[in-house]
Amino acid sequence: MINVVESGNKELSTLVMLHGLGGTHRYWNTGIDKLEEHYHLVRLDLLGFGDSSQPWQNYTLEKHLSAIEGVLLKYESFALVGHSLGATLALAYAQRHQKQITRLFLVSLPLFYCQNNAYNWMRRTPSGWLMTNMGVAALTCMLTRRLARKILPFFVKNIPKEVLDDLVKHNVFSSITTLWNVLYNQTILSNIHLMSPELKVSCIHAVNDDSAPYDAVKTLVNRLQNWKLYTLKKSGHHPWLFENKACVCDIIRART
Repeated sequence: MINVVESGNKELSTLVMLHGLGGTHRYWNTGIDKLEEHYHLVRLDLLGFGDSSQPWQNYTLEKHLSAIEGVLLKYESFALVGHSLGATLALAYAQRHQKQITRLFLVSLPLFYCQNNAYNWMRRTPSGWLMTNMGVAALTCMLTRRLARKILPFFVKNIPKEVLDDLVKHNVFSSITTLWNVLYNQTILSNIHLMSPELKVSCIHAVNDDSAPYDAVKTLVNRLQNWKLYTLKKSGHHPWLFENKACVCDIIRART
């Protein structure tokens, strides 16, 4: 069962929103009032996260897409925005259901081209070494997730409380196997050439993103028709939280 939250006027164009790893539909709360003036919003908790079902299983790209399809196939058409993991799933969904998608927005798309590149990028930092060893990452997740909920609000002041609270609304399988099977796997690139060149795709990415390399996205955008890159300077992996006005304006402006 996928948790779905709808808001805004249903007479307006629909915008579907997919959060990143460790997020929920509440990740998008910042700036949501402005978007509701222009869109009917459909926000999902991905399978294994938030208030959606969290079965103890191996989470693959196919399982995530199947769960998303169970919600979205009833909509005739919509724009689709995703952050990080959500951007990866949005791109994969658009490859399969091109007739549904009117516009695609990819925020902080993690683009590595292959698993080894993903490992090399992540291992530039000590925490990255932890997150590229499945056993260690799983143990770290189990040991810290409950503690993190209690202490993070005291140390992280610039992230909304609901986003911090929701960081633990998943289990070790949904977090770790999704990381390996979807984000490190990079199979989303295998069918990108099959996407309609008429589909307009907007990438929103910060130059200083330590989790998803900016240059990789820039290179991809430069070689694809109707793809555009909105470059931000200082919001790291979370432009939606730290440069929200720019993100919202880009999405609203794209309607015209």
